[in-house]
Amino acid sequence: MSGAPTPEDWLDAIKRIALTDAKRAWLRAHLEAPDCTATEAALAAAAGQDIAAYRALAGELAVALERDPPAEPLALLAEPAGEGGWRLRPALAFALGAHRLMPEAWTRGGKPAADLSPPPGESPIVVLVRPQLAENIGAVARAMANGGLFHLRLVAPRDGWPQDRAWRTASGADPILEAAQLFPDTASAVADCQRVFATCPRPRHIVVPLRTARAAAEDLRAINARGLRAAVLFGPERAGLENDDVACADTLVRYPLNPAHMSLNLGQAVMILAYEWWTAAEPTPPRQLQTHETQVATKGQLEGFLGRLVAELDASGFLDNQPKRPGMVRNLRHWFERGEVTEQELRTLHGVVTELSRGRMRRGRPDPGDEI
Repeated sequence: MSGAPTPEDWLDAIKRIALTDAKRAWLRAHLEAPDCTATEAALAAAAGQDIAAYRALAGELAVALERDPPAEPLALLAEPAGEGGWRLRPALAFALGAHRLMPEAWTRGGKPAADLSPPPGESPIVVLVRPQLAENIGAVARAMANGGLFHLRLVAPRDGWPQDRAWRTASGADPILEAAQLFPDTASAVADCQRVFATCPRPRHIVVPLRTARAAAEDLRAINARGLRAAVLFGPERAGLENDDVACADTLVRYPLNPAHMSLNLGQAVMILAYEWWTAAEPTPPRQLQTHETQVATKGQLEGFLGRLVAELDASGFLDNQPKRPGMVRNLRHWFERGEVTEQELRTLHGVVTELSRGRMRRGRPDPGDEI
C-alpha cells in the first residue's frame, strides 16, 4: 500500500485484528486525550499498561494495512506533537469514531443503569469459572438482575477483567459487574462458602446429591434462610466444568432438557437458575384472570342477566320450540357459567340485550307515518 492510509483503510485494518479490551484501552485513551494528543507516559497511565503494548498494537495494524512498520511504530498511528507528545492521525481518529470506539460506545449506549443492590442476608453467589467471552459475562449479569441475584465471582476469565464489552450486554445491570470479584482458581472463589453447587451437563462417576434447577433453587432458599453462604459454579462456554472444579462442590445441578440437544449459552444457563430462584418465593398466582378495574361477577348478577336474556328470547320467539327450549336455555347457561364473566362484561351484555329489544319493538310497532 502506498500513501497515507485513508479512513477506509483504517476501518478495514481494525476489523482484521483481534481487538481485545486491552487494545481498545489504548485507542480509547488516545481518543479521549485533549486534541487526541498525549505523551507516552500519559497514554500508558490511562491504559494501565506498558507503552510497549501500544507499539505492539501499531505493529499489528501495520500488518493489517499490508505495509512495513516504521522504525518508531507509534509513528504509524500518530504524528509527533512536541514535548514528547503524539497526536493521533486524523484518518485513524475518524475511523475509530466510525467504528464506534468513542467513549459512549463503550457503555450500554446511554441506557441508565438499574438501581440494583444486594438483598439483605445471604443469597446465592454465581461463580463463572474461566469464562471466555466478555459478552457472556454481561449476559449473565443481566440474567442475575432478572432473578434478583447480585453476587458475581469470576475465576480466571480468559481475557482478564474488567472488560468493557460486558457492560454493553448487561442491559443496565452495571452494579453487578462493578461489584464482581476476581479469583485465580475455583477453590479460592468458594473458600468462604458453606455449600457449593455445580452445574453439570454430563454424568459424573461420583456419588453426590443431584438436583434439577427447581430443586436446587428450593435448597438454596433453605440454605440462605439458615444464614449459610452458598455458591453455584458455571463452567466455561466450550467444555464446562472440569473434574477439579466439580470436586469443590457438594451438590450437582442438571437441567432436564431435550436429551438430543442440551447445549446452553452461559447466560441462558444462569437465567434458568435465576428464574427458579425468583419464582421459588414469588407470590404471583400461576393462573389468574386479568380484570383491570372491574371484578368477576357474582352468581347472583349472572343469574339476573340470564333471566333477562331468556325473557327477551321468549318475547322475540327464539325459544318458541317448546321441546327444545329447556336444552337451549341450558346451553346458554353453560356458556356463561363456563368462564369468569366480569361485571363490566355483564354491563355490556345488558346493553346489547337492551338494544336488541328496542329494535324488535320498533319493528313490531311501526311509526304512525308509515304506510300499513
